[in-house]
Amino acid sequence: MGHVFLANHNYTEYSAFMLNTLILSTLMFAAQQPVEASAPTAVETLEASYHSAMNDYYAQIGAMYESGEFTEIENPIEIYFDKFRAFAKDQTIAASERARAQIWCVQYFGEKNWSHPDKVFASLSEMFIKEYADSDYAIKFTKSMRRVQLDTPSKIAAIEQLGDATTSKDIQAYCVLACAFAYGDGNDQEKSDSAVDSLLEKYPNSQAAKDAAPLLVKRQLKVDKTAPALSGVDVDGKERHLKDTRGKVTFVVFWGFW
Repeated sequence: MGHVFLANHNYTEYSAFMLNTLILSTLMFAAQQPVEASAPTAVETLEASYHSAMNDYYAQIGAMYESGEFTEIENPIEIYFDKFRAFAKDQTIAASERARAQIWCVQYFGEKNWSHPDKVFASLSEMFIKEYADSDYAIKFTKSMRRVQLDTPSKIAAIEQLGDATTSKDIQAYCVLACAFAYGDGNDQEKSDSAVDSLLEKYPNSQAAKDAAPLLVKRQLKVDKTAPALSGVDVDGKERHLKDTRGKVTFVVFWGFW
């Protein structure tokens, strides 16, 4: 591209103009370039490998049901749990990676066969609490406890240990909520209700108190109790409100896909 040179008295202005144009062009070019995604971490790579292995595992099971011929195959969880557990203990990787690996172990703990699950889980939770009791990962830990297939006393012990160790009010609130869910899942409604009452009394404005809404609804689903104000959309797309059927025998069916 040719340029028309200006008179000498405008040369400085012209130089500044060209410099600004060059800078703007460079910025526009850089903005148009695709941004490369950061490389996956070791734990992310392992998670992707695990999900791929599980997909193959379920595909093999499906094929066996279709053919009617069954052979013994190993569940990938038996292999991958030990790999994640190794990352969970590895002090040479980033703390965030260890935390992610430890939470994975909590979530999938019940999928693996254990001789003494209570002792193994106690060791796993103690390792997590020692390093992450005051971190955001602790809230993820409490939420993951619902997936843990373990007896209620062992779950409550781990949650209360975290609640005692942390100095965060938010995490303490989530520990109380996790206990409420654990008691409820263990069919101890009285203790679940007591934990919810404690949560609402001690941490009324916390996010955990808001997340307790399903437990408050469940509390109303009893004989001689007024049904909660349920609403939703039926299979025809019409909005329905339970209050509109007051005084009538009504069946409410909850369904979904998991």
